[in-house]
Amino acid sequence: MFKYLKMFHSEDMAVALTLWLCSLPLVGLIVIPFFGWEVALGVALALFLAAMVICWGICGWKISTDRIPGE
Repeated sequence: MFKYLKMFHSEDMAVALTLWLCSLPLVGLIVIPFFGWEVALGVALALFLAAMVICWGICGWKISTDRIPGE
């Protein structure tokens, strides 16, 4: 059962979340003064969703190209 855990690439998700968290101060400094809190929240949410979609795409690509050990 544990031999299939090698297929999951959790470090990609950690990098995506870290990049999103590091982009939040930039959103706060640029978007909030010009557009307000509501737009900044939307931009932060859009950045989060974009990071997750890119991460899932990268992880899906890695999983589809990896071979299951023993096959």
